[in-house]
Amino acid sequence: PSTGLSVIEPAMDVLYNDCDAALAPELEATMTPHSTLAFETPPTAPAWADAAFDGRRTYVRTSEDCCIPPGLQDTWLEKTGVEWDVVHLKAGHMPFISMPKELAEQLVKSAKGFMELQSP
Repeated sequence: PSTGLSVIEPAMDVLYNDCDAALAPELEATMTPHSTLAFETPPTAPAWADAAFDGRRTYVRTSEDCCIPPGLQDTWLEKTGVEWDVVHLKAGHMPFISMPKELAEQLVKSAKGFMELQSP
Protein backbone atom coordinates (compact mmCIF):
# COMPACT_ATOMS: atom_id res chain seq x y z
CA PRO A 1 0.00 0.00 0.00
CA SER A 2 0.93 3.64 -0.24
CA THR A 3 2.77 5.43 2.55
CA GLY A 4 0.44 6.08 5.47
CA LEU A 5 -1.85 3.16 4.67
CA SER A 6 -2.04 -0.27 6.28
CA VAL A 7 -3.29 -3.60 4.94
CA ILE A 8 -3.92 -6.72 6.99
CA GLU A 9 -2.48 -9.78 5.29
CA PRO A 10 -3.40 -12.56 5.14
CA ALA A 11 -6.89 -11.16 5.69
CA MET A 12 -8.59 -14.57 5.73
CA ASP A 13 -6.36 -15.79 8.57
CA VAL A 14 -6.52 -12.61 10.64
CA LEU A 15 -9.91 -11.02 10.03
CA TYR A 16 -12.04 -13.80 8.60
CA ASN A 17 -10.63 -16.88 10.36
CA ASP A 18 -14.06 -18.33 11.15
CA CYS A 19 -15.75 -17.36 7.89
CA ASP A 20 -16.63 -19.75 5.08
CA ALA A 21 -13.50 -20.19 2.93
CA ALA A 22 -15.70 -20.03 -0.16
CA LEU A 23 -16.18 -16.33 0.61
CA ALA A 24 -12.42 -15.63 0.42
CA PRO A 25 -12.34 -14.14 -3.10
CA GLU A 26 -15.25 -11.80 -2.35
CA LEU A 27 -13.98 -10.79 1.10
CA GLU A 28 -10.44 -10.17 -0.09
CA ALA A 29 -11.73 -8.13 -3.04
CA THR A 30 -13.52 -5.77 -0.65
CA MET A 31 -10.45 -5.12 1.49
CA THR A 32 -9.16 -1.57 1.18
CA PRO A 33 -6.13 0.00 2.87
CA HIS A 34 -6.74 1.71 6.22
CA SER A 35 -5.12 4.93 7.34
CA THR A 36 -2.19 4.28 9.66
CA LEU A 37 -3.06 7.54 11.45
CA ALA A 38 -6.26 5.90 12.70
CA PHE A 39 -4.06 3.61 14.80
CA GLU A 40 -1.53 6.25 15.84
CA THR A 41 -3.66 9.32 16.65
CA PRO A 42 -4.78 9.67 20.27
CA PRO A 43 -8.57 9.49 20.52
CA THR A 44 -10.73 12.37 21.65
CA ALA A 45 -13.18 11.87 24.51
CA PRO A 46 -15.25 8.78 23.64
CA ALA A 47 -19.03 9.09 23.74
CA TRP A 48 -19.36 5.85 25.72
CA ALA A 49 -17.57 7.48 28.67
CA ASP A 50 -20.49 9.88 29.21
CA ALA A 51 -22.58 9.03 32.27
CA ALA A 52 -25.69 9.19 30.08
CA PHE A 53 -24.61 5.78 28.77
CA ASP A 54 -24.42 4.17 32.22
CA GLY A 55 -26.31 0.89 32.01
CA ARG A 56 -26.42 1.22 28.23
CA ARG A 57 -23.08 -0.07 26.99
CA THR A 58 -22.64 -3.38 25.19
CA TYR A 59 -19.37 -4.88 24.05
CA VAL A 60 -19.30 -7.89 21.73
CA ARG A 61 -16.35 -10.01 22.90
CA THR A 62 -15.16 -12.33 20.14
CA SER A 63 -13.36 -15.31 21.64
CA GLU A 64 -11.82 -16.55 18.37
CA ASP A 65 -10.55 -13.13 17.24
CA CYS A 66 -7.09 -13.33 15.65
CA CYS A 67 -6.92 -9.56 15.14
CA ILE A 68 -7.75 -8.43 18.68
CA PRO A 69 -7.13 -11.39 21.02
CA PRO A 70 -9.65 -11.90 23.85
CA GLY A 71 -7.09 -10.96 26.51
CA LEU A 72 -6.51 -7.60 24.83
CA GLN A 73 -10.27 -7.05 24.52
CA ASP A 74 -10.58 -7.71 28.27
CA THR A 75 -7.75 -5.27 29.04
CA TRP A 76 -9.38 -2.56 26.94
CA LEU A 77 -12.69 -3.04 28.74
CA GLU A 78 -11.02 -2.88 32.17
CA LYS A 79 -9.15 0.31 31.24
CA THR A 80 -12.36 2.12 30.32
CA GLY A 81 -13.33 2.32 33.98
CA VAL A 82 -17.02 1.96 33.13
CA GLU A 83 -19.43 -0.95 33.28
CA TRP A 84 -20.23 -2.93 30.13
CA ASP A 85 -22.75 -5.60 29.29
CA VAL A 86 -20.40 -8.06 27.61
CA VAL A 87 -21.86 -10.35 24.98
CA HIS A 88 -19.66 -13.39 24.36
CA LEU A 89 -19.60 -14.83 20.85
CA LYS A 90 -17.46 -17.73 19.73
CA ALA A 91 -16.47 -15.79 16.65
CA GLY A 92 -13.55 -14.19 14.90
CA HIS A 93 -13.11 -10.48 14.20
CA MET A 94 -16.05 -10.27 11.79
CA PRO A 95 -19.11 -11.85 13.46
CA PHE A 96 -21.38 -9.85 11.16
CA ILE A 97 -20.09 -12.10 8.37
CA SER A 98 -19.51 -15.41 10.17
CA MET A 99 -22.62 -15.40 12.38
CA PRO A 100 -24.86 -12.47 11.45
CA LYS A 101 -28.05 -13.97 12.87
CA GLU A 102 -26.53 -14.63 16.31
CA LEU A 103 -24.92 -11.19 16.40
CA ALA A 104 -28.15 -9.46 15.39
CA GLU A 105 -30.11 -11.37 18.04
CA GLN A 106 -27.68 -10.24 20.74
CA LEU A 107 -27.71 -6.62 19.60
CA VAL A 108 -31.51 -6.52 19.45
CA LYS A 109 -31.64 -8.05 22.94
CA SER A 110 -29.29 -5.35 24.24
CA ALA A 111 -31.22 -2.57 22.51
CA LYS A 112 -34.53 -3.79 23.94
CA GLY A 113 -32.98 -3.85 27.41
CA PHE A 114 -31.71 -0.30 26.97
CA MET A 115 -35.15 0.91 25.89
CA GLU A 116 -36.67 -0.48 29.09
CA LEU A 117 -34.37 1.69 31.22
CA GLN A 118 -35.57 5.07 32.35
CA SER A 119 -33.64 8.12 31.25
CA PRO A 120 -31.12 9.40 33.82
